[in-house]
Amino acid sequence: KKNNYIFAKKINKIMLSQDLMLKNYSDFKTRLETYVGKEESENIISSIGEEKLINAPFAHKTDTGFAYDGSLIESVLNITTFAIKLNQLLPSNKQADVKSIVKVGLLHHLSKAHLYVPNDSTWEINNRGLVYKFNEELEGALRVGERSTLIACNAGVKFTELEFEAMRVNDKDTDDTYSK
Repeated sequence: KKNNYIFAKKINKIMLSQDLMLKNYSDFKTRLETYVGKEESENIISSIGEEKLINAPFAHKTDTGFAYDGSLIESVLNITTFAIKLNQLLPSNKQADVKSIVKVGLLHHLSKAHLYVPNDSTWEINNRGLVYKFNEELEGALRVGERSTLIACNAGVKFTELEFEAMRVNDKDTDDTYSK
């Protein structure tokens, strides 16, 4: 155990302590209520499930460094904080609205709480690093940003045009000249 991280060497998997996952969730929920709205936050959390959201991974493979329970919220909080700091480095006329940055940062990866499920194959976990597998019960072929936007919209979240584009930008191909 190192601080609030536990390293399970057998499967090369990082694990957060329950205390840290609950603290991260509390911070996430507070920010969500502040930047998205209390009712919308409650709707989002109830549509995903509180426990599912707390334990959700950010990625499915160990080589990413983000395939562990609780990494979704931990990563979202870190990404959002980093985005705010990066924005502050820009000239004032190029800076984005901080409220929009936080809103999109908190919401963009929500669908990963539904996307990944624990892998039941110990061989794949030990030999391929696939701690989680893709949830085959999801309907449609929505990408992460699209499904996250759908979750948020169904919860009553309203987006500006730029926020909507930001929610979907990682889903686009690198050769999408229109979005460039």
